[in-house]
Parts: sequence; structure tokens; C-alpha cells
Amino acid sequence: PNRQSAIGNRHSFHIMSTLNALSRSLMATRTTISNRPLWQSLATNPTTLSLSFTADFTRRSITKYVRIICQKDLPHGKGYTGDVLEVKAGYARNYLIPQKFALYATRQNFKRLDMKDPDLETPEEKRERLRKEASDESDQELRAADLLRKYFSNKTLFIYRDTEDDSDLVPLNRKPVNHKVIRKKLSKQLRIDLDDHEMVHITPDTIMFDEVKEDEIEAMMKNNLTQNKEEVCSTEIRKLGDYLARIWLAGDHYIPLRVSVVRRP
Repeated sequence: PNRQSAIGNRHSFHIMSTLNALSRSLMATRTTISNRPLWQSLATNPTTLSLSFTADFTRRSITKYVRIICQKDLPHGKGYTGDVLEVKAGYARNYLIPQKFALYATRQNFKRLDMKDPDLETPEEKRERLRKEASDESDQELRAADLLRKYFSNKTLFIYRDTEDDSDLVPLNRKPVNHKVIRKKLSKQLRIDLDDHEMVHITPDTIMFDEVKEDEIEAMMKNNLTQNKEEVCSTEIRKLGDYLARIWLAGDHYIPLRVSVVRRP
């Protein structure tokens, strides 16, 4: 019995010694990893280094998220007023909350803003909210189109081109007027920047705007131009004169724009 007890104690001693050595090795690797080149640490103890890196990566990859209620539109289109989003805790704590872009999505803040927490909505309430949001968005698109139509009503977009001698034709070696040119000039002259999905289509023939009524312009945009709002306009203008451009906005709304190609002074 004394011999067996001695052997058991010796085995226990060896096991504890091995565990202590492994613990010291791990601690030594973690303390030296930031002070030694990676290849030296890997050559010294690749297994322990791998364990250390795995532990660090796992700990650092756990990112905390919080729910917020947007009080204003977030930069770069990341969220809009009234949205309930999940964002990184540091982003909310250090930027969104101090800059008054959002509030934490707590029960008190939902009550304060007279909002229903989307996570607590019934299926019927969710459908009604989505229907109302779609209706509100459609109304906003219509109002935006009406405002732009009024702004363009007394505006003319002038585009200057060189011509051949005294003719009204733009030489073949000069750039014609196309939808890209109109988009660019629209930004520079009238300070209107179109989104990529807002297409520009141009009538190929000149128009006498003084002799055309508003309902006739509407008919031209509907009948003389493509009704495929995603189709890229292929018209290229190489003659001086007044032309009708149609700008297709969000919500299937389109508005007219008078474009005048004139001789460069």
C-alpha cells in the first residue's frame, strides 16, 4: 500500500508540474508576442503561439451591438428618421448619441416618441406600419417631383457647341450632346444632381416651345420617348436648337426640361 501510494503521489506531482509548465509557457508567449517578431515566436513554440492567437482573435471578434431609434437621417444613408437599427455599441456611444442622431431603443424612449417597438408588433400591426410607410414614401416622391417641375418650369439648360462655319451643325470631331452631357450640365448650371436610376431621355428633333402647350409637352414625353425607364438614351444631338429632355424620377414620376444647344460665342 505504501509503494502504491508513493507511485500515485509521484504521478500527481508530474501532472501538476506539466500543467504549471504549460501555464508558464502560455503566459510567456502572450507577454513576448508583442515584443518579438512573428517568425521568432512561431519558430520557438508554434503550438502555443497558435493557441494564443486563437484566444485573442476570439475575444476581439466579439463585438457588442445595441438598438437605436434614428432621430435624424444618418450619414451615408445608413439609416433614416424613425428607423430602429442595430449598430455597434461604440458607434452609438461615441457618435450617434452625443451628436443627437439617435436614442437608445429603450421602452422609455419608445413611449417618449410615441412609437411602437417593431420587435413587439403583431403581424397585423407590422403590415399596417409597412403600408403606411410605403404610402408616405409615395407622397414624398410625388411632392419632390412637383417641386422639381416648378423649378424647371422657367429654366432652360444651355449647352454651347462649336459649329461648321455658319451652319447649325456640330462637326463630327466635336462631342455631341447626349444624356451624359445633360446630366453633367444640369449639375453645374442648375445645381441638380440626379441619382443613377433617374434617367434622362432626349427628343431627337427640335421643338418650338413658344408654340407648344403644356399638355402637348406631356403627350410628347409619353408618346415620342421610350416608356422603359431603365433604357439608356441613345440620342445624340449635332444640331443647334431647342430640345425636350425628360427626367424620370423615383416613383415613376417624370418631368420636362428645356435644353437649348447654342453656338459657342
